[in-house]
Amino acid sequence: MTARDPVIPRPAATVVLLRSAAAPVGGSLEILLTHRPSSMAFAPDMHVFPGGRVDEADADPRLFARSAITAEAAAEALGGDLAPVEALAAFIAAIRESFEEAGVLLADGGTRRALEVARAELLHVAGSFPSMVEALGLRLRTDLLVPLARWVTPPGSPRRFDARFFAAALPDGADVSLVGDEVAAHAWHTPRAALDEMAADRLGMWLPTSATLQALEHVRSVDEIRTRLAPGRLDSVAVEDVMDGIVRVVMPAGGGVPGQPVNSYLVGTSAQVIVDPGDPTGPGLERILEVARRRGGPVTAIALTQADPDHAGGAEAIRDALDVPVLVGQGGGRDLPFAVTEVEGGALIEAGAMALRVVSAPGPRPDHLAFVVEDRAGRSVAVLVGDLDGVRGARSIPGPPDHMAWARSVASVRSVAPGVPWLAGHPQPAVRLDPPAATTPGSGGS
Repeated sequence: MTARDPVIPRPAATVVLLRSAAAPVGGSLEILLTHRPSSMAFAPDMHVFPGGRVDEADADPRLFARSAITAEAAAEALGGDLAPVEALAAFIAAIRESFEEAGVLLADGGTRRALEVARAELLHVAGSFPSMVEALGLRLRTDLLVPLARWVTPPGSPRRFDARFFAAALPDGADVSLVGDEVAAHAWHTPRAALDEMAADRLGMWLPTSATLQALEHVRSVDEIRTRLAPGRLDSVAVEDVMDGIVRVVMPAGGGVPGQPVNSYLVGTSAQVIVDPGDPTGPGLERILEVARRRGGPVTAIALTQADPDHAGGAEAIRDALDVPVLVGQGGGRDLPFAVTEVEGGALIEAGAMALRVVSAPGPRPDHLAFVVEDRAGRSVAVLVGDLDGVRGARSIPGPPDHMAWARSVASVRSVAPGVPWLAGHPQPAVRLDPPAATTPGSGGS
């Protein structure tokens, strides 16, 4: 392989184990985070969820025969973008990795002593999971795994993984135990507490981990994840010229969740700004970069209306690829594990012959921004409003909004840019939380 050859991502599976919180704050669940040793070649000293690569043995017919769900059902649950055999192998890899790294087995059958012996062998004998499952007569509870998202390690990394994220409740009576050298320690955290620890530089995380914690912050049960957050069908990417100097790219998987579309925008002429690249992987991210290259003019910045995963999911990958800053509202960098530049209302983001004027617009989130697009003469031609029109991510459970701040923000945007089109953050009204005063006539999901 030469230095220019791309590293092909290897299929992987990650399990987010949840249990009831002893003292609920916001949501009512705690999540298991494991701490990888600093000696590890991949993700050293990071706090992660149990997981690892999908092995060839995870597609063994003996395992499929003992799965609670079929391969076809697994493919449907993941949004239909994997072949059935590959999809069920990802489910089974999630069960195996949870058992290997945390000692938590999502399966029926086997005594505690027999499982301890089997786990020790599994850690030392590669590909022995099918034989272990068959010998102990286990039934793999793939039906307890709820798909969450897909994250792919960005190009340029020496090791790349195409990881499917699953959620599962800690089984009754199960205890986490650490064996082997891949995990140095573990702890249970509420999502908010873990994000706060990351912000204080006490927990190192990568974006897939922090984004998952954001997505689960206000979740109250695994059943709620299954009904409101699980992936849907993966649609195609749509590109539309909205007006001179503004192109909308509808990404089909905001926050890495198929079926959660997000509107991303390219604004500018001789220079361009990307707004809300929410899809972290796959065709959405590739397409917006392709459109930017075709339009000509360098991308000079990434601007986020807010730091939720469905708006910010692809920002780090583009930042690393193009070496440009990520601009967020005041306090918006707190939940992001990469460097950002916080901007205040009134700031001007140059985009060739156009510019984006920043308007502080709290309500959906405290750090929420709107961007008034101005032409060469300084006239307002449109407003990129993010979630200010009240349409939230199709597969999200947002935190409680500040309705009074939201109404003030709507009034402020209207006063700064009266009568111009509102360009929304999402293409369809999936979750509408705002009061009627926060809508704008004729916005129509544009």
